[in-house]
Amino acid sequence: MTSWPAARLRSPVAKYYAYKTTEFVSFTTAIWILFVRSRDLSFAEVGALNSVWWLALVAAEIPTGYLGDRLGRRSAMALGTAVIAVSTAAMGLSETFLQLAVVYGTWAVGQTFRSGSDDAWLYDLLAETDETHEFAAVRGRATGVGLAIGAVTTLAGGLLADATNYAVPFFATAAVTALGVPILLSVPETGANGGDFTPRAALRVIREKLSRPPLRGFVAYFALLFGVANMVYIFDQPILRDVALDLGVPASATNTAVSAAYALFSLVAAAATFRAGWVESRVGVRRWFLASPLVLAVAYASVPLFGPLAFPAFAVARGVTNVSSVLGNQYVNDRVDSVGRATVLSAAGMLYSLAVVPFELAGGAVADALSPAGALALFGGVLVVGAGLLWTVERPV
Repeated sequence: MTSWPAARLRSPVAKYYAYKTTEFVSFTTAIWILFVRSRDLSFAEVGALNSVWWLALVAAEIPTGYLGDRLGRRSAMALGTAVIAVSTAAMGLSETFLQLAVVYGTWAVGQTFRSGSDDAWLYDLLAETDETHEFAAVRGRATGVGLAIGAVTTLAGGLLADATNYAVPFFATAAVTALGVPILLSVPETGANGGDFTPRAALRVIREKLSRPPLRGFVAYFALLFGVANMVYIFDQPILRDVALDLGVPASATNTAVSAAYALFSLVAAAATFRAGWVESRVGVRRWFLASPLVLAVAYASVPLFGPLAFPAFAVARGVTNVSSVLGNQYVNDRVDSVGRATVLSAAGMLYSLAVVPFELAGGAVADALSPAGALALFGGVLVVGAGLLWTVERPV
């Protein structure tokens, strides 16, 4: 029987789903790197742009996470959503490396207002009815639904790009993203009052939680997984476009072909993420994170062997990465108190972001020297070796 508090919170949870949908709707997902490359940038320059993104995330994660705890997570998320909407529109107007770098940095700052606050907000929402054990299931369902809807807009984005130009999908995405602001402002704040949560207290919580077990080893392990998985996004769109051309797709339809593949990846990721709660209960967090690096490495290594294997390889990798994100956030959330939760999640996010930078820079250079597919296989091996070393030093889960 559903209790009165649970019924009372049903509407805020439903609005959380609506907000997450606006977050995942994107007409640019499958053409992002193709758009940047169309500005005559090398893979090394694309990697440098992505590094600007991650470094901006690192610089802003703790301050924005602290503001989320002190001023209100919902308000922080609304501000971040507005910044992202403006940045998305500006992206479509950018022509040079410098312009793109400014947009990347601004966009990243907007993202940090959401990165720690949204998970902390949902967790506290569930805590009000003693349902925090449902976090992975609720977040997984929200992510799954968002990815499924995003698959449709991903395909539409490729069609838009082929029919018009690369700027139009960015403008369309900005309009949908902006809808998240009124949705957020219609939902009440949750969690403990952070008015007495000082910067000194924030640093103390970060030190206590992230510098010792159980989170110390896990955060390092997840940072490695996160770093390699995000580096791959430099390569997958060019690889898929080349495979499409090899399979006879006309050059004028390659954006649509890549978008169709991305839509399929999103559906696979949606199905996997929707079942994140089932994975947690049946497979277990420890076994999942033990197997994930090996699964990703095998998927990456298959691409240079036979080009069309890129389609199932990237689909599997997308599902593994998304489920890992849900389970990783559940693992950290379970080990942090309400006051300071957004700060700890943001600090962990800062470390994850910092880990991506060397992989982005090295990956772009290796792709220019060898090939995108060769770089993919090489860094899959780096992931397996690194994960094995971390398990040897300190069991992360």
